[in-house]
Amino acid sequence: MVRETVRSVAAIAALAEGYGQRCGGPVILAGLVVGLGVVQLASGPLAQTSRFSLELLILLVLQLVGPMLVALVSLALLLPRWLERQTAPERAIQPACIAAAALVGAMLQLLFFSAAATGGVLGTPRTDLVGEIRDLLGGVAIGDIGRACLRAGVFVAAICGWSQWRCRLAMKKGREFARLASDQLGEGFILLLALKLLWISLIDPLHLSASPQ
Repeated sequence: MVRETVRSVAAIAALAEGYGQRCGGPVILAGLVVGLGVVQLASGPLAQTSRFSLELLILLVLQLVGPMLVALVSLALLLPRWLERQTAPERAIQPACIAAAALVGAMLQLLFFSAAATGGVLGTPRTDLVGEIRDLLGGVAIGDIGRACLRAGVFVAAICGWSQWRCRLAMKKGREFARLASDQLGEGFILLLALKLLWISLIDPLHLSASPQ
């Protein structure tokens, strides 16, 4: 029993490592672009203060676009790996893949937030980077980061499980794998939007609070 548990954990960790290596670079690049772009837009054309720009960035990354963007990157890059085992004779939904997807989704969200925060701090017009970092950290709650990571993990795991289930059904009907993979991109995107709507409507509604002056 213990050996089986250790093997399962090792298998999940190995899968998560492979998924992370596949998605880590694009997620970091996306985070830097989002952080730099949002802060420059808010502090430039919109003429907002640096503090407001960073608060806006935190809101976008943790509550709006962060988990969705992480899930989209994961869907685009990991879908072939999720579906490849469904082409074997012993087709079945892989719980280890779903668990690894949940783990890597949470880790990628944390990576995305770190990259976006770095890009945002570097994009502010102020030269006091230490002060910018202090303002940024002052507006971040650990609970918000935890909920964002949880949300990203749930999104990626749900898409993984859905894709494998749909592939399993379609392969039994003799559908072509190439067309099936293309269909799963669209279905995964629709599922992600539905999950996002459900989450912000029922599970964890958005909460906006004014910053102390």
